[in-house]
Amino acid sequence: MTALAMFLNLFLILFLTKRTEASYDLQSRILYGENVTIEEYPFYAGLQISNNVSGDTLIRICGAAIISDMWILTAAHCVSGINSEANDSRSSVDVFVGGETFDNSIKFPYKKLMIHEGYHKEPNALVHDVAVIKLATPLQLSEKVRPVKLPMNPVTNSKLVFIGTLATHLQKVDLIRLPTQQCWIPPPERNFVDKDLFEKITICATREGDMPSICFGDSGSPLISDNTLIGLASYTKNELCSEVRNGYYMNVAYYAPWIKNITGL
Repeated sequence: MTALAMFLNLFLILFLTKRTEASYDLQSRILYGENVTIEEYPFYAGLQISNNVSGDTLIRICGAAIISDMWILTAAHCVSGINSEANDSRSSVDVFVGGETFDNSIKFPYKKLMIHEGYHKEPNALVHDVAVIKLATPLQLSEKVRPVKLPMNPVTNSKLVFIGTLATHLQKVDLIRLPTQQCWIPPPERNFVDKDLFEKITICATREGDMPSICFGDSGSPLISDNTLIGLASYTKNELCSEVRNGYYMNVAYYAPWIKNITGL
């Protein structure tokens, strides 16, 4: 089994877990991060995606970014399998904003969602792993709830910040952007994505000091540079969180035209 398959299988296992405190703990996955306040990163949103199978309510937890008072941006694999319209009582997407934990955040239900039409899974990568969520009611903007700036052009800064997890407390980690040659390995060894496409859609980043990076539960969470959203956490290629070094993020600049076309922003 590939590391990506393991990542997605564990993500699915978490999805197939009843909503309990233990399930939240399993998905608190920024390791050795620094606690931050929501005022520092007011664009952060947590997601609880629920589905009802055989009478059991099943929960996914993901991160996301506020891009307007009505729209949220996240990873496609977080909401894959959920109805695009909020007209089925068996599934729901709840967006939590304005707090450092789920408990002290405000919940907003979704109205509809759209997954990028090119989204699919390769054996060792996710492709076009981007989705937008429209809220049923607009957010009340404040110092704790505010949209993040979308990139006008590709961002090349090497110093990045990743924000994630409302399961225990909002946290950040500082990351360094890596060049393609350190992240893309020619087929058939690791990647099954064309190198040119990989460079366009993916940002690869790692942590200084040989420290763990993103893992399960961080999916969809924002990667920023100079207060601009540049990436969404998508996948890793390690089976154990403690072994994760490189994280793979969807490049928001590449998807900006698609986002603007869908949302009208």
